[in-house]
Amino acid sequence: MSKPPFKPIAANPYLWPFDGKWSSADTALLLLGFQEAPVAEMDANAELSVAVNLLEAAFSVGVTVVAARRGYGPEENPVAAHRRRLGDPIPERGSAGWAFSPRIVLPPNTIIVDCTGDNAFFGTGLEQDLRQRGIRNLLVTGLPTEGLVHATQRAANDMGFECLSVADACKGTSQARHEAQLRITTFGNGLFGTVATSADIHSALSSL
Repeated sequence: MSKPPFKPIAANPYLWPFDGKWSSADTALLLLGFQEAPVAEMDANAELSVAVNLLEAAFSVGVTVVAARRGYGPEENPVAAHRRRLGDPIPERGSAGWAFSPRIVLPPNTIIVDCTGDNAFFGTGLEQDLRQRGIRNLLVTGLPTEGLVHATQRAANDMGFECLSVADACKGTSQARHEAQLRITTFGNGLFGTVATSADIHSALSSL
């Protein structure tokens, strides 16, 4: 039985999704990097609250949830190590800071992804998991905007997924970087996807 569609979202720079068709059957909410250490280091409790509210709303209507966590270990490459020393908030795998924030209560069928870099698709089975579930639309949230969020969304866009960054459910390592990355996302009439607010998403999810 097909799932009823949600109303399109007035995103920037175009009405999302491009064909106006999305439902709980073909959409996933991505929660990227909402881990203890990054949330604390980036003072991202406000953005976490927005993401938690979106998670609850999405789960209530049957939208697939993906939660990705970054972490480093002995095999960390030199480039990643250098970035981490410069302030990229990547915790050590298995540490307290690597765990998801306890404020995020993940549904039993959540797709959990462990990644070592900024792209939640690289070296993981995420694309295959999404394809198997018939997912083609992605709502993207997370930390930091200019790292895990953008790299993952850019990869997803290249794979043919229709992406939307939820502006107030993401945070950069600075406000300037956050804003710049969202501008890059919409560059070229949505080269890497679209941007909207959580209020826009809630409005659409409650449109049934």
